[in-house]
Amino acid sequence: MKRFTGVLFLALLIVIMLFSLTCQAKEVVIYSYDSFGQTLMEMMEKYMAEKYQAKVRFVLFEDTGAMYTRLLMEKKKPQADVVIGLDEVYLVDAKRDDLFRAYKPKAFAQIREELVFAKDFYLVPFDYGYITFNYDSELLPKPPKTYAELIKPEYNKKIVIPNPTTSSPGQAFLLSTIAYFGEDKYLDFWKELKKNILEMPSNWSLAYGIYTNGEAPLVLSYGTSPVYHLVYDKTERYQALVLDQVSWAQIEGAGIVKGAKNPELAEAVIDYLLSLELQEALTESQFMYPVRVDAKLPTSFRIAAQAKEILNRRLDLQEIHDKLEQWLKDWENVMR
Repeated sequence: MKRFTGVLFLALLIVIMLFSLTCQAKEVVIYSYDSFGQTLMEMMEKYMAEKYQAKVRFVLFEDTGAMYTRLLMEKKKPQADVVIGLDEVYLVDAKRDDLFRAYKPKAFAQIREELVFAKDFYLVPFDYGYITFNYDSELLPKPPKTYAELIKPEYNKKIVIPNPTTSSPGQAFLLSTIAYFGEDKYLDFWKELKKNILEMPSNWSLAYGIYTNGEAPLVLSYGTSPVYHLVYDKTERYQALVLDQVSWAQIEGAGIVKGAKNPELAEAVIDYLLSLELQEALTESQFMYPVRVDAKLPTSFRIAAQAKEILNRRLDLQEIHDKLEQWLKDWENVMR
């Protein structure tokens, strides 16, 4: 009887150990930036728990640069399964560093074609936002509508732009001017625009604070910034401004880490990112646009920016990678 009890106890112990190992294996680790929406994280945690009986562990970083550095450090022994939030400009470096494996999501056919920056889906677009000027309609009832109007004398010292050398929106606007005017003429535009710039803070937060404090009526920001004010401040005072109906789009991607411990769960995360449920939820959580053509926008997005063309496709990602440093140096020489 004691021998039987001992065998039974041993068998039970083995079952418990196997169950424990199984539970440990059912965890998917996601790297993202610290402004990734709490609502989206909770939705993802619930979905993965109910559908795959898996836990989701988010590791959040202050910015994407720090996140990318961590991926490089862990390349030989990956700790993350999925990365969410790398802009398309990281694609060239990511392929060079061999950090991800391509995965075509189930909903790939529903993604807006012009937003697919990696045809092999090495990184998968999941949201995007226009980098545009915003204006204070109380301080500036008649805003400029074109690049040509933006450099007119009446906007002298009325514009705030985050510095392109230290800010991603600022850098995106620099790229938009290169795409719009061409590599041989964009600096001529900046020479004229310089006269109208009040300040060029190191980051977007400082620039936007100057704007909302009423110190300047024009700021380079996001096309959905007015939506935030409508939702939380109940005001339409702040409006988006799309010059010449074209804009640079900040396209954010997600990818499966090469050598991920849980590749099947990683694929499930990517597919859920592209699900209609999450795509529609990110609008007022991330204040970004969904990439799916069939996703419905909330009524608050009626005051969000709308552009007829994104300027990204006028420049090749490899060209940006190879020339950006020189473009920034040339820009700095003009702005001194």
